[in-house]
Amino acid sequence: MTRQKNIVYNVLLNETRDQVLMVKNIGPSYSYYTLPGGTVEAGETLPEAAVREAKEETGYDVAVGELLHVSEAFFPQVDEHCLFFFFQSEIRGGELGTMFPDEIEEISWVTISDAVQFMNLSKEYEQILTTQQTIPYVFNGQITH
Repeated sequence: MTRQKNIVYNVLLNETRDQVLMVKNIGPSYSYYTLPGGTVEAGETLPEAAVREAKEETGYDVAVGELLHVSEAFFPQVDEHCLFFFFQSEIRGGELGTMFPDEIEEISWVTISDAVQFMNLSKEYEQILTTQQTIPYVFNGQITH
């Protein structure tokens, strides 16, 4: 039976708004970049999950702002149906460093165009990251890693 998962992502831009903070996850076959975020736990709201995930993955305390985007995709290799929630977030404190060095290989600021490429996203995501304008919903189909 297909499992449903809700995933939150933090869109954290640098002061000049030309780079986004990304984490490089250690995967079973290869490492891959994502925005800081992860699975919403039982009893947790989406913003609460975004705050927790940012702290765990980057060491930063964040304030979660506007919901920028929702998308969904199927991952047949793990039998999951995921909903993704992208939040505009802002760093408010903390120190750079992950609580999970066995899961996160690297934390780095990357250009927005590189972020879109690293995450294998369509060009419309560049609009979300660059302008912080919302794109309400996108169906991403089936994704394999």
